[in-house]
Amino acid sequence: MRSSLIFSITVLLASALVTHSDAQQQQACNGYPGLCAKTYDKVSYPTTHNAYAYVPPGGVATNQNNDIPTQLKDGIRAFMLDAHEVPTGNTNDIELCHGDCKLLDSGPLSKALGQIKAFMDANPNEVITILWENTANLAPARFQTVYAAAGMVPYSYAPSKGADTAWPTLAQMISSGKRLVNFIDQGADASVPWLMAEYDFVFETPWMIEKGTAYPCTVDRPKDQRKPMYVLNHFVSGVFGGVSIPQPGIAAQTNGPDLASHINTCQSTFSQAPNFVAVDFYEKGDLLEAVAKVNGEEWNGQIATQNANRGSGSGSGSGSGSGSGSGSGGGNSAVAGAVHWSVQTLGLVSAAVVGGMGLMAL
Repeated sequence: MRSSLIFSITVLLASALVTHSDAQQQQACNGYPGLCAKTYDKVSYPTTHNAYAYVPPGGVATNQNNDIPTQLKDGIRAFMLDAHEVPTGNTNDIELCHGDCKLLDSGPLSKALGQIKAFMDANPNEVITILWENTANLAPARFQTVYAAAGMVPYSYAPSKGADTAWPTLAQMISSGKRLVNFIDQGADASVPWLMAEYDFVFETPWMIEKGTAYPCTVDRPKDQRKPMYVLNHFVSGVFGGVSIPQPGIAAQTNGPDLASHINTCQSTFSQAPNFVAVDFYEKGDLLEAVAKVNGEEWNGQIATQNANRGSGSGSGSGSGSGSGSGSGGGNSAVAGAVHWSVQTLGLVSAAVVGGMGLMAL
C-alpha cells in the first residue's frame, strides 16, 4: 500500500513538472515563444512614427490612420510620441502635438497612457516601448507626475547601472512586471531613472526621407556615434515651404518592398538588425511580417485593419541610389495618379496637387 502511494505521488509530481515545462515552452513574449529567451536589445519591434498623430483623418500632419488602442491590437509594440506643453497651461499633464499644437493636437498624455495601461493590464506577456521626442524640453518630473497618475510607473523598467546594464530577456521583464521601456531624446536625468537618455542606448538613421530619394543607412542621431541599438526611420515625406508632408498614397509600397530592401541594406551596413522599425500608416504594406522575419520568426497573422487597407495606394517607379559604401538603400517609389490634398496649416496653407506627378509638396 505504501509503495503504491509513493508511486502515485511520484507520477503526479512528474506530471506537474512536465505540465510546467510545457507551459514555459508555450509562453509567448510579444506574440512569439521564440522571443522569450532573447534580451530586450536583441529584439526588433514594429514602431509607429508619431503614433498619436491619427486625427484629423487625412490631415496634413497625420502620420497614422488608427488610434493607439488599435495600433496595440494590431501588433505595434513601440510608439514615437512628442511632448508639448498643455495649451491651457495645465502643468500636471503633457500634450501630444505634431510640430505645433495649433497644427495637430491629439490631446493629453494621460489619455494615451490610460489606453496603453489598459492593454498592458489585459496582455501580461507584452513588452512595450515609448520613444519620446521632448519637443518642449520638459523636466523629467513632469513625466513622473503624469506616469504616476496613470499608474504606469510600476510598469516602467529602470536599468540599475545606466547604459552599462545588461538588458534582461523579455521573459524576465514579463516576470518582473517591468515591461514598459521609456527613452527620451533630451532632458533625462537620474531623478527619474526609468526615463532613459535615448542616445546613451540607441542611435537613429536619418528621419527626413524625401519622396524619390534613396533610403539612407547612416548614423544621424547622435551624429556619427554608434550605439548598441538603433531606430530605422522608414517614412517618406513630401516637402513644401520647409514643412514635411506624410505620403499615405504610397504607403503600401513604402512599407512593402521598399521596407524589406531598407532593412536588408541597413542590417548589412551596420552588421546588426534594427531594433525599432518606424513607419507611417503601418497597416499598409508588410511591417509586421518584415519585423517578424528580422526576429527569425514566421509571421502568419493578419492585422485587424489591414484587409481594408492592404495594397491601396501602391505604386510603381523607382528612385535614385543603391546600397553601397555610403549605406544608402534603394530609392523610394513615386506614384502616378491623382493626389488631392486640401488642408489648412495654421490657417495659412491650402493646396492641391492633381495629375501624374504625385505629392512632393503641399
